Amino acid sequence: MKPWTAHGKKIVARTPIFTLTAEEMRAPRGGRRQTFYFLHAPDWINVVPVDERGRAIMIRQHRYGSRRFELEIPGGAMNPGERHPLRAAQRELREETGYVARRWIKLGDVNPNPAFQRNRLHLYLALGCRKAGAQQLDYAEEIDVKTIPVARLPGLVTRGVITHALVIAALYWLLARPELLRAPRKRRAR
Repeated sequence: MKPWTAHGKKIVARTPIFTLTAEEMRAPRGGRRQTFYFLHAPDWINVVPVDERGRAIMIRQHRYGSRRFELEIPGGAMNPGERHPLRAAQRELREETGYVARRWIKLGDVNPNPAFQRNRLHLYLALGCRKAGAQQLDYAEEIDVKTIPVARLPGLVTRGVITHALVIAALYWLLARPELLRAPRKRRAR
């Protein structure tokens, strides 16, 4: 198989959170042309924050798209000029929860929807989280912070309490690597 090739692009709309483009693409087999639409957004980050007691620091907020209160993990878009996803993850954790972490581990990256998006979602585990101050919310954010034992998270997904697909992706990455949550063993003195 060969990839489709691009033969022209125009901006259809610009919004504060994404740009919509129409791109004419040519099929590798047969040369047929087709217009595809793409959402261009900055890269995103999601953080699975865990405190010393094994509790996930979760957030609950009203989501305008689903028209529901959603239980999620801290996350958001990288700001213009932010070049390092880890710095964005640290910023989002502090802003949305008031927590900071002692240790950070990159869980991985995913494509939010490769059919029509080109951005990436960077996933982090934040360990040893502790409250460091008040939330620093944006004007459009109202967020409640909840602590939930990590062991309860799979049940919250299967019962439909956690429904955000990108949050579930981050939790999958964490739960697929349970060794990350085990406390490091202390060395014995010789």
